[in-house]
Amino acid sequence: MELSLCMIVRDEEERLGRCLDSVEDVVDEIVILDTGSTDGTKAVARRYTDRIYDYVWQDDFADARNTSFSYATKPFILWLDADDVLDPGEAEKLFALKERLDGNVDAVMLPYAYAFGPDGRPSLVFERERIVRRAAGFTFEGVVHEAMAVGGNVLHEDIVVRHTGQHGERSNRRNLGIYQAWLARGRALSPRDWYYYARELKNAGETEDAEAAFARFLAMDGWSVNRLDALILRGECLAQLGRRQEAKRSFFAAMEHGEPRAEALCALGACFLAEEDLHAAAHWYRAALLCEMPETSCAFTFPEAYGYIPLMQLCVILSRLGDDAEASRMNERALLLRPNDPAALSNRAFFTARLAAEKG
Repeated sequence: MELSLCMIVRDEEERLGRCLDSVEDVVDEIVILDTGSTDGTKAVARRYTDRIYDYVWQDDFADARNTSFSYATKPFILWLDADDVLDPGEAEKLFALKERLDGNVDAVMLPYAYAFGPDGRPSLVFERERIVRRAAGFTFEGVVHEAMAVGGNVLHEDIVVRHTGQHGERSNRRNLGIYQAWLARGRALSPRDWYYYARELKNAGETEDAEAAFARFLAMDGWSVNRLDALILRGECLAQLGRRQEAKRSFFAAMEHGEPRAEALCALGACFLAEEDLHAAAHWYRAALLCEMPETSCAFTFPEAYGYIPLMQLCVILSRLGDDAEASRMNERALLLRPNDPAALSNRAFFTARLAAEKG
């Protein structure tokens, strides 16, 4: 089946070529919707396509994304941002997937490696509805962090889209400005918009406002995966505000959404550690080690919560409890996950010296 690539861009001359280079041999049509570039973005785009359209920005990412889709002509649509790439092996898998797409497939979910740790491994991964059948008529919703509620025959494929940009202060200010402008004009935000507005407030360090926004979202009928994340993030806000009992209740509530998530268990461990309840903290970090990382989920997944973080925290806690031998074993397990980690290597030197002194 043929595939259209639809993108919305603005002032992306430095990154657009890298994105298009990674997928141009796989897609059959490239549609670029320019939302007001003042640099050489269009000149870069012209090297790959003549399907370039101007769009007057409306402070509404969903509207822009849907407009880009309206120009597609192929049976299936793939969407990417200018700071997304498909590494060569992933592009090959996408080409193979094209051969399997037919009218019985409505949408395809792909993992999005959004952020990375110092060792280059993904530190934040979640699924996105990357490919949709054009005739299915799915549309984006959300003024910021737009998404489609897809249904029907949905495939989950292991084709990783890698994010190369950063969600920094500039994009945080832009997104907060869009939300606040909508509220100032008296326009209603959807439950999902409230969830992402709360996330932006938290990222901006506006903890009290973020906690209130998460609470408002949780009083609404929002997506289950957003509720799970919101309970964990609201708990983190409450803990930062010194309201630890409320924070614990929020983390426990997160565990009502299916199998316990290591992110919630690590957050509970951190809460008890802050209270100097070392035994309780160790219990929750050990529980986090028993969790398996979800294979398919639209929820935000932090891979390090499923191994590295609880192991390193247990190393500290067990050492404080006087069990250096077990603490050292936890540290060695962490080194198996991150062999060159400076903190774990420093711990190894510390425990080697201490355990040798105890034997001597």
